[in-house]
Amino acid sequence: MAIVERNPYGAVQIADGGTPRVITVLAYENISGGYWVNGSATGNCVGSGADSYAASDIKGGTNTNMIGSMTIGLALQDIASGTYGPAAMRGLYLMPGMSGTQVGSGFAGQSFLAGSAGTIVPLGSGVITGAAQGIGLGWEPTAHGRIITAGGVGSFSIVSLNI
Repeated sequence: MAIVERNPYGAVQIADGGTPRVITVLAYENISGGYWVNGSATGNCVGSGADSYAASDIKGGTNTNMIGSMTIGLALQDIASGTYGPAAMRGLYLMPGMSGTQVGSGFAGQSFLAGSAGTIVPLGSGVITGAAQGIGLGWEPTAHGRIITAGGVGSFSIVSLNI
């Protein structure tokens, strides 16, 4: 089976677990459906009152480099730069395993991190070292959910997204 960087059908949801959570993001670059969405580094954009919030405050781009970094959701469709689009924070999705010799298989019940593009990386795999752990960067990886059906490199798993 060929290695893929995202589900070719985009973000394929098979259930929402009864508690769907989708946010609207303003894309600061093109985001492909099924790719992880990273939050922007813009600070101090909201105040203490709800009246200080505007839809343009939640900005997002693609996660193509750092495993588990700054992920705020999963793009449910293609989002063009400068436009608004939906990003899922909860639900069950079909997602591919990240390629690479150190990733290995994900097992049912195992936690995962957002991999590059639209892939998953089992927490505890050999690729989660150094910068991928946030060492020297001021952050630590946090699980993005659990793997529901086992899968390896080049195959798909059902995952429970929980951001």
